Amino acid sequence: MTRLFTRARALPSGRPRTRSAAVIRRLHAARRSFDLSVLALRKAALDHVDLQDLASLALQANLTRLVERLGADA
Repeated sequence: MTRLFTRARALPSGRPRTRSAAVIRRLHAARRSFDLSVLALRKAALDHVDLQDLASLALQANLTRLVERLGADA
């Protein structure tokens, strides 16, 4: 039976094959890119939560002013 996945053989100089090294570099680059994307997504989510807090405070302040105005008119 033929093995589909084998370990990369080292060249006589001890270095792995260029193709394997390129694959490893691409995997590391993809991982770095993924990690940066996750960080950006997390920052965007936290910014969104902060904006929701600001909107909530603004609406609460407007509601308080409206209640005070209606109370003064009564």
